[in-house]
Amino acid sequence: MPKARERDGVYYRKDRGSWWVSYTDAAGRRQREAVVAHTRPQAVAARAALMLKAERDRVLVGVKEPSEITTADLLARYKRHQKPRLRPTTFERIDGILETLKARLPERARDISRRTVAEYISTRSESDEVAPGTVQKEITVLKHALRLAVEWELLNTNPAQGAKLPMLPEGRTRYLSPTELKAALEAAAAWMRAPIALAAFTGMRRGELLGLRWMDVDLVGRRAYLRETKNGALRVVPLNELACQVLSSLPEGAPGNVVMAGVDAQKLSVYTERLFRKLGIAEASFHSLRHTAASWLVMNGEDLYTVGQLLGHRTPRMTQRYAHLSPKYMAGAVGKLDSVFSEVMPENTPSGARIVTIASPDSGQEESSCPKLLN
Repeated sequence: MPKARERDGVYYRKDRGSWWVSYTDAAGRRQREAVVAHTRPQAVAARAALMLKAERDRVLVGVKEPSEITTADLLARYKRHQKPRLRPTTFERIDGILETLKARLPERARDISRRTVAEYISTRSESDEVAPGTVQKEITVLKHALRLAVEWELLNTNPAQGAKLPMLPEGRTRYLSPTELKAALEAAAAWMRAPIALAAFTGMRRGELLGLRWMDVDLVGRRAYLRETKNGALRVVPLNELACQVLSSLPEGAPGNVVMAGVDAQKLSVYTERLFRKLGIAEASFHSLRHTAASWLVMNGEDLYTVGQLLGHRTPRMTQRYAHLSPKYMAGAVGKLDSVFSEVMPENTPSGARIVTIASPDSGQEESSCPKLLN
């Protein structure tokens, strides 16, 4: 190929009739390309600009050029990576999220930008009218997939990192009253009664309940061994009399068979919400049965630590949502004001005042020795 002797990375190609430059790009590869120049000084200046850009990209972006992997292939690799690390029920949910992401993101993974992620969140939240919690789960999966892509040296940056997520509504711990639970059990289809009852009597999660096998149930010792927990650790759940009655009523299968044979997780959730709506039990779901067990334990005086252990909470903070239901907890809180204001009461009652005991508004009987000042 006829060309003049290369000098300082700048040379003129007579066969092309143009100035060319040679330089090292951000990925460390030698590049040769034509530049818009009519004289050597102009070609030198063009090469300097290209080298400056390469250095900037090397510092800010990284030394490797992003790969040409497609979004579909990246998510497929992420799926293979996650499968042995997740419980089957969790993996099923992840699979649905990956399909949603694949359908709405650019074809090439390298084309996913911060703007792309922001537009995804906006579209899912506004146009698709998806719940904020669902959008948060989808972006959490996307963040993880892109972070691994950076570790795998497929991408240089994670454009989903720092994405502004939609605000979640104020959470509500919905639990059923005994009357509501009785009505639900009476109106439920036969195949739904056992899982509904056991969830309320034990506080087990749906996945834990449906993953329970007969070999994990000890009716004599009144305990169940949960192997497929959210935290991935074995948890032993004590069984009360009602839970034992429910389990004893079921046809016992082989040790390796699941206790709730033939019950589909998604169908159970959908049909339970449908049942609750039909009975007028508002804003309740199958997960509300877990809250039902915890809430009534707390309202009957059980301490929060014990409730957290029964539910399998990883941290005490997760059990604090039930604190307001504890009579001991609330009484202990307001009782602290006694020491704060102990000196504010007058030693002698005001003139014309008298001290009486407070009577119960229901029974009319005196039930408190707390003094009351009346004028």
